[in-house]
Amino acid sequence: MEEENVPPNEFAKPDFINGRFSNPKSFSTWKGLPSFYDLIKWKLFERKESLLPSNEEIEKALPLIIPKFDLQSNLSATWLGHATVFVHLEDINIITDPVFAERVSPSKYFGPKRYRNTPCKVEDLPEINIGVISHNHYDHLDSEAVKQISKNNPKMCWFVPLGLKQFMDKISNGTSVNEKTCQRSAFDRNKTLWSGWAILGSNHKFFYPGDTGFCEDEFKKLGEKYGPFQFSALPIGCYHDIPSWVPQSQHINPKEAVKIHKLIKSEYSMGIHWGTYALAPGEFYLEPRDLLIKAAEHLPQNEVFTVKHGETWKYPQKKI
Repeated sequence: MEEENVPPNEFAKPDFINGRFSNPKSFSTWKGLPSFYDLIKWKLFERKESLLPSNEEIEKALPLIIPKFDLQSNLSATWLGHATVFVHLEDINIITDPVFAERVSPSKYFGPKRYRNTPCKVEDLPEINIGVISHNHYDHLDSEAVKQISKNNPKMCWFVPLGLKQFMDKISNGTSVNEKTCQRSAFDRNKTLWSGWAILGSNHKFFYPGDTGFCEDEFKKLGEKYGPFQFSALPIGCYHDIPSWVPQSQHINPKEAVKIHKLIKSEYSMGIHWGTYALAPGEFYLEPRDLLIKAAEHLPQNEVFTVKHGETWKYPQKKI
């Protein structure tokens, strides 16, 4: 396959070969998934099954707040755990990768389990107009949650990456499902595309990348073409989910999240994708938050931040 010549100001597109997607050449951090040998070596010599303290300590460190959704401000966001964020953007209510399951796996009986409960139930959510799905991993696509949200919001619209529409049509209770090819790029080599979402209102813009590796060129293009963003929800955890000697190219770390915050010209960015599921055995549960604080210490206070589970952030009113 000939390499595509991409103009400097245009986004690179994923390759599609033999029915599978692969990342464009611009994603130089993508080194492929760990080999079977790497995984065995990791399991035997490096992997730690848990870096979680007692339930009492977790309750103290990560308290749950009953959400008080703000539907009056022009822009607000409530973190519901992991990558699930309820965003009120002008007159539209948005939810990102809604996951309310106890375990993020094909089974209710095994697989990564929650160590922080959801701060609310699906039925407690306000009316939802738009749902965005970044990809089909279980910690980002909870079919039961999609079914419930769709049932409660029959007029809503789901936006999903290329390849997911057929699956979503089966579980979305007849709600509208729009399949899009994300202009930014892809982060997968499988049969369905992975994507991030830029949602542009009349006066406010929101960015959610889903799972992503770091690519300076593509994020810089995003900032130049669609920025500045008033708010972004950026992943900061699960970067220890593969062996340490294998280059991480699926999840960014807190330092990279701060770099992306700058590249896309985000006014405010919330750190998400941490503190909820035990997905990265080599990662202390508070490490992503603590490293984000350190990485952002040179920025104005509260420009890059985290919130408690269920807590609502409001876009600051500009003083005239």
